[in-house]
Amino acid sequence: MHRREFIAYGSAAALASTLVKTAVDQEAAAQPGTTHNLELHFEEVYEEMIDGEVLFAYAFRDPVTRLIRPPLYVTQGSTMRIKLVNKTTRPCRFAMTGFPDDKWPVIQPGKQYTIGFTAPLAGSYIYHENALGAIGRVAGFYGAFISQPFDGRTAAGTRTPYSAPTAAQSALFDALGTPPHFPGEQWQPDNYERTKCWVFSDVFPDMNRQLERKQTVTLNELLYTYKARYFTMNSLSGFDAAHDDSCCPAGYLGEPVLLRTMNVGICTHGPHIHGNHVYGLAESGPDGKVIKCENVLEFDTWMLKPMWRKDVLLPFVKPDEIPAEVWPPREEKFPLYYPMHCHIEMSQTAGGGNYPQGMVTHWEMLGTRRGA
Repeated sequence: MHRREFIAYGSAAALASTLVKTAVDQEAAAQPGTTHNLELHFEEVYEEMIDGEVLFAYAFRDPVTRLIRPPLYVTQGSTMRIKLVNKTTRPCRFAMTGFPDDKWPVIQPGKQYTIGFTAPLAGSYIYHENALGAIGRVAGFYGAFISQPFDGRTAAGTRTPYSAPTAAQSALFDALGTPPHFPGEQWQPDNYERTKCWVFSDVFPDMNRQLERKQTVTLNELLYTYKARYFTMNSLSGFDAAHDDSCCPAGYLGEPVLLRTMNVGICTHGPHIHGNHVYGLAESGPDGKVIKCENVLEFDTWMLKPMWRKDVLLPFVKPDEIPAEVWPPREEKFPLYYPMHCHIEMSQTAGGGNYPQGMVTHWEMLGTRRGA
């Protein structure tokens, strides 16, 4: 079986076109009082790493689309009903940042349970499994849960990703599409190309093998012996992540993209982006509380500790290293490619040293305007 065929069976990223339609449809249909009826299965899967090693892993699966670890897009205040089916050989419990760890019951192998809750304040969250603490999550039970505002407009009528945006957030989103610094257009929440989820994780093969053999793995053992060998974003690494639609923002000058970044692993990461600085919009720690930035800062590297999330805006403006006198570029032709990688260098490797086959991707500026 070829790598792409293998990933197509096991990876959510390989079915990006299906996911895109699902996300847009969910957003368009969402209204106050809406009920989202979803179903997720706890499953045991096998995944091929970037160097060809095949590992046992855990994953949530959408039984309709067959996506594993699917991002869930909902609207703040809507009613959530999620049917959970445990198809593994271990007890499992659904959990989500922003809710108590034991809010929902443990589901025994072969059993199912339907949970209900109200979608939280607009922002980025992580759903995961926690019957064994962090073990199930690190072995693959995780996904992005995106709560969107019903309105989210500034006083000037500009749409944002947050309910009641702060003054600083409003000033930034109102300024988008205003030359000379922000040419182009405002952020478009209904355009799937203008939002990307980057879910960072790390893989410890020894632990996965223990779980495959049905051995007991304790949290203390995990913390003292953990040696990550693979680093992923959206379940992909290296070349695969750098050529995948779920990872790679692409657009024209002045087409800003919202990046929802989150760390579901145990290692701390420091995403670093070239070509443009990003603007910090909101962040969350393990308690799940979404903190909207009162002072929007511009930076090119940000920290993600385990279970932290940070939303940033990639503005798609002229890269600073290109002088205004030679813009648009004449020697370097479009598209312009700029990498995104982690500044904690271990995460750039795979299998103990293969570089750059870890947590890396890129973004593309396709040109100065569409149709040019």
